[in-house]
Amino acid sequence: MSWFLKSAAITLLTLAPPPRVNAFLRAAPAAVSRRPSRREAESSSDTSGAAASRVVILGGGFGGLYTALRLAEFSKEQPVEITLVDSKDKFVFLPLLYELTTGQAPLDEVAPTFDSLLANTNVKFMQGEVDGIDVGGNVVSVGGVDVPFDRCVVALGGEPLKDTVPGAAENALAFYTLEDAYQLQRELARLDTAPGDVRVVVVGGSYSGVELATSIASRLGSRAHLTLVERGDEVLGRSPPHNVESAKAALASAKVDCKCATSVLRVGAGEIVVCPNEDDSAATTLDADLVLWTAGSRPNAMLGGLAGVTCDAAGRLVVDNTLRVQSPEGRAAGGVVFALGDNAVLELGPLPPNAQVAFQQSEYAAWNVWASLNDEKPLAFRSVALQPTLCPVFTPAHAALACRYTALGEMLTLGANDASVAGPQGLEALKLSGPLAAAARRLVYAARMPTSEQRVKAGVNWLQSPAKELLRLAQETRLNLKK
Repeated sequence: MSWFLKSAAITLLTLAPPPRVNAFLRAAPAAVSRRPSRREAESSSDTSGAAASRVVILGGGFGGLYTALRLAEFSKEQPVEITLVDSKDKFVFLPLLYELTTGQAPLDEVAPTFDSLLANTNVKFMQGEVDGIDVGGNVVSVGGVDVPFDRCVVALGGEPLKDTVPGAAENALAFYTLEDAYQLQRELARLDTAPGDVRVVVVGGSYSGVELATSIASRLGSRAHLTLVERGDEVLGRSPPHNVESAKAALASAKVDCKCATSVLRVGAGEIVVCPNEDDSAATTLDADLVLWTAGSRPNAMLGGLAGVTCDAAGRLVVDNTLRVQSPEGRAAGGVVFALGDNAVLELGPLPPNAQVAFQQSEYAAWNVWASLNDEKPLAFRSVALQPTLCPVFTPAHAALACRYTALGEMLTLGANDASVAGPQGLEALKLSGPLAAAARRLVYAARMPTSEQRVKAGVNWLQSPAKELLRLAQETRLNLKK
């Protein structure tokens, strides 16, 4: 029964997060036909000509885009000008970047344009680099243009950490953006025509490193000699045991040489120098036709120069449990700036560095921005939770919601038609591997796409994948028979 209740709670949180239920409960009375009170009529008359509140959302990744879309849903009753700012013209569904690189997923599924995603909303897209934020003046500078705001949401994401090792910035390829994926495709095409075996070194044994190593091994085949370098004692050091075991099996099957407890001293042209941790005297030089860098990231560098806010040692904005950015005096920085994802750290401590956090925080960020724009007092009852760690429930209309993160399990790709899925704490019995896990992963990601149109597109691609794989195998078999 406990397993069933936990499964039900997680399903409820996934399909109906507390902010959406709050919005539904708030809107429900409006659906009942009744005559408005005198006070409501006067309030409506007073605000009918009021200027729309301006919300500027910086960053079009999971945190920023999903916050914009949820806020657009929450703000149908009152005019709100929502502007989404990003330096690129496309949203990137990062967990599927491996499939895009190896040709297993099309561009329009993995990286649709912001214009297409926002076409049926009241969200305006603005392309440009964010130069800075004047917290006190309520102004964002975007490409030299000042954009005023009443509320600002910071979700600029991170950038790869490559300047800590000599030569890494010049000689290693990061895997963090759509442009990185395009560059890797070109490098793989170059290796396809290279004579003899090819040598690829992947630095970083966390999710990105393991997924990238297994995907490239699947893509290049037996010609590739892959090495995975990880500073920790084992790959996927913080992952559930099932995923660690599945990853180790996939890496061994692909004959990837895993060098754990190993540091990188420098990266040169066609080589990388590594050594056991804390032992430079035992340095080894590895020949490399391609070096891929997945070892760490940091928040957007612009955040470090902001005045009137508090950052932690890693450069992330310190936020309270409603995602409001805190000032050095320990209070909300003007009460108008929110942050989430890689750009934020809760006062109680950091959350896991994964897309789940941005997904869940975007719901709360959208609701709390909306609630902060309304002056109505909350109803006279408190939030309650049947199981606080699994099922945070609801607060009154227009009250801020304390953001609670709920681990929903972990999925990772391990190459073509292979993956591993592990359930969250309390549901450890949920374990999938191989083709079934790969299908489940793609299906879950299809359901997580930002719009209904994009979900349909991803679902169709998912359904077509087995047919495409059978066609590919048939073509390979025909070519082998001809030989």
